[in-house]
Amino acid sequence: MQDQDVYTAEYQALQSTGPAMPIPAYSTIHLVMFPAAQEYFEKAHRKGTKLKSMEDVLTYYKLIATGTRCLQTVLRERVQPYVECIAALWYCEALFTETKEFDAAEEVLNKAIALASRNNLYDLKFSMLYLSIRMLATKNSKAAQRLLKSCLREADTIGIASWSYTFQFLSASLHFSANDYTSVITTIKPLYSCSSNEIRYLAFLTSALVALRQSNPSQAGDYLCKAAQCETDYSRQYIPQLVVMRVVLETLATLLLGDVMQSEAKLKAVHECLDAQVQDQSGRWTAWSDDGSFFLFLPPASEGNEYLPLKFKWWSQSEVYTTSYLISGIVSVHSSWDKKKSSRYFSEGLRVIDTELKGNDSPDAPLMTIKQAAERLDFYSTTKCYILFYTCLERFVRGDWSPEGLLALVEAAKSVPSKTVTSLYPLILYITGLFFQATGKLRSALEAYELLRKILPQNSELSMMASLSMILIYRGDIMRNAEQASILGSQLGPVITGAPNSAIKFAWALASAVDGSQTGIDMQNNISGLLTAARDLANSQFTTIVMYLGASIFSDQEKKESTAMGAFLNAKKTRDVMWCWVSGNLAADTLRSSGKDLMAEKQTSVNKQICSLVDNLLNSSPQF
Repeated sequence: MQDQDVYTAEYQALQSTGPAMPIPAYSTIHLVMFPAAQEYFEKAHRKGTKLKSMEDVLTYYKLIATGTRCLQTVLRERVQPYVECIAALWYCEALFTETKEFDAAEEVLNKAIALASRNNLYDLKFSMLYLSIRMLATKNSKAAQRLLKSCLREADTIGIASWSYTFQFLSASLHFSANDYTSVITTIKPLYSCSSNEIRYLAFLTSALVALRQSNPSQAGDYLCKAAQCETDYSRQYIPQLVVMRVVLETLATLLLGDVMQSEAKLKAVHECLDAQVQDQSGRWTAWSDDGSFFLFLPPASEGNEYLPLKFKWWSQSEVYTTSYLISGIVSVHSSWDKKKSSRYFSEGLRVIDTELKGNDSPDAPLMTIKQAAERLDFYSTTKCYILFYTCLERFVRGDWSPEGLLALVEAAKSVPSKTVTSLYPLILYITGLFFQATGKLRSALEAYELLRKILPQNSELSMMASLSMILIYRGDIMRNAEQASILGSQLGPVITGAPNSAIKFAWALASAVDGSQTGIDMQNNISGLLTAARDLANSQFTTIVMYLGASIFSDQEKKESTAMGAFLNAKKTRDVMWCWVSGNLAADTLRSSGKDLMAEKQTSVNKQICSLVDNLLNSSPQF
């Protein structure tokens, strides 16, 4: 979320209307210096994504320095309070975004805030306080929140609704950055009853994002349903960002639930939404800002007044498409029979990223500060790593255990800023462990998993998954270390019990159900209970796995048949070709052992057709 660019808007208003008859005591130097500052900043920002050498960087900062000196010149003169506040806000914003001179900015800002307060210039005062809060948050988040609460109280007292909402969203943004999700919801909750459809819409979307961050896709779904209820023709036509945001979050929620069919449906909605926006004749899609900024509009307080705009920032169009390709590929890994569809999505995502990373040398290139250009670079290089991570998983699903994908991921991670590597490194360790585990290098796999457990908290999802993989390795026929498996299990059990992620809890319950310590009757009871739990989770792969195990364990022949066929039909329904083949073979064997030879032959015939799909899956290369 961004602050309102009041200094730009107010300057343009001065420029378009022209000054009233100036009071002779006041200088009008701003009429020259404001356009000059704007020109110097624009020249610098035009170079933001094209900096190739140190000389380019020096040129950039010379232009910025010249622009700030133009504003300093205005601040040294005796200008009208209104003009001085605009100059101070613009100057301090430049110092904050372009330099590290925060102390100098704070001194100028505090003086201007006092001036605005004396002259009842509330919009400018709150704009400067907004900037002050952002600056303070870089050093002391608690102090920033205290100042923010004070500003919110003042805005409420005066009755400026636009600033009340602006400060509430800023508070939520700061809490979100600090991973304080409880405070985010506390801050956002009052907005659920806002008179503005768009504000309510964004509040529910923000809450859904928090729920997803907390691995609670069911709750996210509830918030997204409420967001959809806010969606009107007005929202569809004028706020495409909200609509796209909603369908993307809905797809992520179904992915976390493991519901393949719903994920496909939601992914289709993403594609339809993007296509509809492109074909929209209103021009709103083509007007999508290069920096991802957009406006929501508060209804006027009284008849005849204009709608009040609030400025926010999300992804650019290119960032939306890149993320959509990533999500599309992830969904298709689960749902595509031959997995080539997911490869094509990942390939297209990488193509878009490579194009964006080359930079834009055209005159129409977006205006960006060095900081914005760096954030853009960070986004694309990080997203590239995530695409390569899921490309590795896609290859593993196909049975392709060649190391090329993993090596490409490690190489790409070298271009990611250090602050981002800390979040990528555990993923790279985890997938490296998977690679070693699947290729028989169990000692190396254990080392990767153990290192992952050392750098992450015990209750992190990757740490729990690594521990579970280690337990399975120790239980296996090669290691045969039941004691170490038991030690890890005793550590992992209590942690997983309190975990919010239902899928990980289920995986632990499944591993515990077949650890070999139970009697046959106990195992059958455990499998029956897990089958109910898998259906409640709406996780098709878990359901298929449990049915397959049940068909192998149940003593009652009729029950063996029904669960074996159930596993096959469930895998077929979700187009999981590998489990179709595995469960189909088991179903044929079970039918044959029951003396139902004709049915067994029919199933065997189906299995032969599926076998060709499996062969294609395991022996074809991704389309890059």
